[in-house]
Amino acid sequence: MTSSLSDKRLDDLLNDIEINCNPAIGSEQCNGFSVECLSLIRHRLPPIACEALDLLKDYRTGRTELESVTKMIVQCWKYLDEKHGGREIHHPEVSAVRAVIFPLDAQKHPKDRNIVDHLSFFLTLVNNVEPHCEEEEALLRKHFAECL
Repeated sequence: MTSSLSDKRLDDLLNDIEINCNPAIGSEQCNGFSVECLSLIRHRLPPIACEALDLLKDYRTGRTELESVTKMIVQCWKYLDEKHGGREIHHPEVSAVRAVIFPLDAQKHPKDRNIVDHLSFFLTLVNNVEPHCEEEEALLRKHFAECL
């Protein structure tokens, strides 16, 4: 399957999810999906992104506060500015860090409902690091089963 066909299938699923359920970006389904997608590329994440992913997991289980999430977002942006100032988003390390920022930021705005835009761009970032379209499709079906 070509990348554009895979992207279209993922986008179609995201549209179906939004139409049928309209979940918030901070919902358990969205957070679980994001964590599992990031886990697919964990071996390609720089240390700051691994730390951020671990913090996200801790936040989801109540082991840390929202303030820590906010601080981690700032640290991630600072890392990108210092290490990759002018690099484009297509650089794998830039995409990796930005991908982790997405679900962290969703914790600050958990009731937002722009799931298609949110997860579509998130998946673009993840797939810039390393494509996993088939696994991502399976994860969408797993986490949003009641919407499909």
